[in-house]
Parts: sequence; structure tokens; C-alpha cells
Amino acid sequence: MVLPTHEHVADHRGHAIWRRKPGFEFTPVLLGKIASFLVRPPSGGVAVFAFMYSLLDTLDGTPPSEADLLDAALRTIEDAIDAGPLLDRHEATYEYRSGEWVPVHSPRWWVSVLR
Repeated sequence: MVLPTHEHVADHRGHAIWRRKPGFEFTPVLLGKIASFLVRPPSGGVAVFAFMYSLLDTLDGTPPSEADLLDAALRTIEDAIDAGPLLDRHEATYEYRSGEWVPVHSPRWWVSVLR
């Protein structure tokens, strides 16, 4: 177990992937919802992945399925694992744009606790 606030959702190439429960959470200072994951590589340490989608994108249409967004986030994490070793305290943030997760650097909505 990592933290009682997280649930184990997958293993990929020896990496344990944990998602903060319940998944996407509304943040009062942001018109968006954020989901975060902890990844424990087999060598030890921890990597963090965070995903945000804007609630403004849902004003004129059907909101995206959060289950589908979480599945796509998990695939994004698995792709990062496949791309090479994750360093301890690796941190990656993504925003949902035009139907896909796009990496963003130091977004205003994310406060790093690893540095």
C-alpha cells in the first residue's frame, strides 16, 4: 500500500500504479477537475502523474466520461513507463485538450510537493 487515500489500479512492467480516490476531484479555485496517480517503479522511489480537464469545455456539449478519461490517463502513464525508466520524484502533468492528454510544464493548477 502507498497511502490510504489511494487505490491500486494497475501494474505495468513491474511498476505499481495507484490512483487517488475517487478519481477526478473538483478543486474550488479552479474550473476543472484533477486526478492524480502515484507510480512505484520496481527499483523504488515514486513518480507522480496529474491530469486536469476544464469544466468550461463541457458547457456547450456532453461532458466527457470520467471513466474514459481515467482509462486514457492510465494508458498515458503506461506509455511513459514504456518510454524509459521513471526517475525517483519524477513528476508529469497533463491537460485534456482536443480529445487527448497533452503534457504541460509547471501548470498553475499543480503544486509540487516532491521538490
